[in-house]
Amino acid sequence: MNNAPLEDQVHDALHRRVDPIQHAPLTVSDVRHRARRIQRRRATAAGVAVAAVLAIAIPVGLSATGPNQRTDVPPATQSPSPTPSPTTPEPTSGTVPVDMTKAGTIEQSPVPLLDVDGPSLITPDGTTVDLPKVFDTLTPYLDGYVGVAVNDQPGVPAATIEFLGADLRVDDGGVATGGLVVSPDGTRIAWSEYDGTRWRVIVADPTGEVESAQTTFPPTAAEEPVIPLGFVSADTVAVRAMYDIGDPKTYVAGGGQPVEVPGLLQADTASPALGVVAGITEFGPDATCSGVVDATGSGKPAWTTCDDRLGPFSAGGTYVVGTSTETDANGAPAITVLDAATGKEVVTFEAVRPRRTVGGFWTQMTWVGDEAIVARLFVGDDYYMMRLGLDGSVERIGIPSSGASGLKVAVPS
Repeated sequence: MNNAPLEDQVHDALHRRVDPIQHAPLTVSDVRHRARRIQRRRATAAGVAVAAVLAIAIPVGLSATGPNQRTDVPPATQSPSPTPSPTTPEPTSGTVPVDMTKAGTIEQSPVPLLDVDGPSLITPDGTTVDLPKVFDTLTPYLDGYVGVAVNDQPGVPAATIEFLGADLRVDDGGVATGGLVVSPDGTRIAWSEYDGTRWRVIVADPTGEVESAQTTFPPTAAEEPVIPLGFVSADTVAVRAMYDIGDPKTYVAGGGQPVEVPGLLQADTASPALGVVAGITEFGPDATCSGVVDATGSGKPAWTTCDDRLGPFSAGGTYVVGTSTETDANGAPAITVLDAATGKEVVTFEAVRPRRTVGGFWTQMTWVGDEAIVARLFVGDDYYMMRLGLDGSVERIGIPSSGASGLKVAVPS
């Protein structure tokens, strides 16, 4: 039962095989200065290949490539505006079966996808751009991208933060990370990194127009990562600090000292629209309960549920995903959309599987505004990327890849 596969992967893999970092870590100033040099150097040397990449990127929202290259197209990490329009369908209710034999197909993905088997970035129009290594997360940053690379080499951290140029080549990175998150509007990103002694969290502006902020945590081991969960305001992010001694702690970071958030045994997700953090409130013999707490409050949950583990909030903070407490290694048999303010069930999507066939929804998913969820469905030996509309629509995203099992959203909510 896990709402963010990378988090457990980082924690477990680091425990097994990470070595202490042997080189000086990147500072935020290092990253900014190197990125500026890269921008100037590439201004005349990028060539046709880079132009082709950008030509692919701009129509589908991968255009936040530098402080002087802003356009009206939202970045890949930005969900469509959550403001309802007259044509926005009303959410349905009850249970919606997700049956691959009856689902329609759409040829374009609402969000960028990563093909882990490639490895490659797949834009919403289906164009594939090769990547230099396997990434769990990838988002625009300065003139290129920043992402979390997944490593399986001995002596290398299980997950590292990597900085790519516009030509999608790695320019800097290699430092252990607990993950990377993006604000729903795409204006801020945050990641954690380990400097060999302690963890720190960097909150940055993808365009480079606003100075980055750092929050440094007390000295600890690399095997006890600080994991960014999501933004709780325009400039602050909720994180989970993993400690072998004692329970995980929840903090808000955005510069200065970390501020602890009470009320959760283990935080899982957050919403800047509501200023809240959600996670586990109780481990019981019969059930695990989750709740929502104010990021600056007393820690008393606004509401709790023992039926679902809470996942990503929608962009506007109207809804939150709940995954069944019966989730196992094969995925969640159902995902439920809840009213984020009350915890009341709105609609449940239930995977339809043939008898004696394993499967379920992978719990790494992302929202498309407040209107739909993009998630991966596993049925037997087959994997599908799905768009699940709150209006009850169920559609398969018909984008091919080198290995269907490797498809995933580029930036999970």
